[in-house]
Parts: sequence; C-alpha cells; structure tokens
Amino acid sequence: MGKTTPGRGSRRQTVNAGEKEMRQAANVGLVGAVDGGREAYDRRRALPRLIAIDPRELEPGDVALDRVIEARLKRALRAERRRGRAGHWTYDLNRHIALLQALAGESRGSPGSAEARPSPVTPDHQSQTAKTMNAVRRTGRRS
Repeated sequence: MGKTTPGRGSRRQTVNAGEKEMRQAANVGLVGAVDGGREAYDRRRALPRLIAIDPRELEPGDVALDRVIEARLKRALRAERRRGRAGHWTYDLNRHIALLQALAGESRGSPGSAEARPSPVTPDHQSQTAKTMNAVRRTGRRS
C-alpha cells in the first residue's frame, strides 16, 4: 500500500512508490529534453513558430526586444499549461516542451542578449509541468 498524503480540502490522496518513481523519471526526462533543446536553440527558427514574430525583427543587441520576447514566451507557456490542465483538445505537449526550450535558450543568452542568465527551468517549472501532464493523463487524452 502507498503512503497517504493530504490532498485538496478534506480529500486524501494515495501516492504509491511506483508512481513516485515514475514522476521522478519524467522530471529527469523533461529536464534533459529542455537542456538539450537549450543547447540547440536557434531563435530565428524557433520563435516565429512559437510566438508569431517575424525573423527580420530579431536584431542582435536589442535588449528591449529580448524582454518582449521573454514576456511573450512566458505568456505562451502559461496559456499552454492552462490548456493542458484543463484537458483542452488543443493542448500540445511538444509545443509545451518547445516553449520551455525557447525560454531556456533565451535565458541562456541568445545572440542578441547582453549576458547569459540562469535557466528558467526551476523545480517550480518542473512541478507545474508535471501537474499539467498528470491532468492530461487523468482526462485520458493521448497525443
């Protein structure tokens, strides 16, 4: 039998060891995918598909544009996460991962960035993405 943990409200949830190991493995896989995508990130190729920006607008050294891009990526990631948690039919796990990779790539220091910043893929992002994936699994939707 699994360990009982408090859930929302008065309801209690049971988490068994196999499920916990599976979640940890999924988190490790997610971090590996995002880190790999961060290394191969090409902003001129990725951004037009993710946030509908013209590649000609991506001028190197424009700090204001870097802030706008980061804000749009964060907004798109929040929207994608919301779709996933709601079990909406337009949710796309590949787009979700691509948004995480783009955000990590922009934070790493794109050609136009003034300096490299730490990766945005924090344990908080991992837990939010894990919650989204669990919500999708509960609704029974498969890609």
